[in-house]
Amino acid sequence: MTTRHGGADRVSTKAKLAEELVVLGRVLVRAREVAKLKQSAVAAKLGMPASYLSKIENGTRRLDVIELIRIAEAMGVDPAEIVRELQRALADV
Repeated sequence: MTTRHGGADRVSTKAKLAEELVVLGRVLVRAREVAKLKQSAVAAKLGMPASYLSKIENGTRRLDVIELIRIAEAMGVDPAEIVRELQRALADV
């Protein structure tokens, strides 16, 4: 049966990108650790609870490009470097 928003076989974008989201999380963890920052410190700079960042780093929460830029800036990292590192990591998947 089809519904207004897709068929019964519809797969969410989050499910389609599950592996990639985990890779993004690993890239962000690595960047945060290189910056010698704790998750709670980055979350505080963002004005968000640590659970927000934890879900992103665990690959269970999607984020948009604006959020990615803000997270990178909170870590003092060039957002473009995060994207380049993500591209390299995804090439290995």
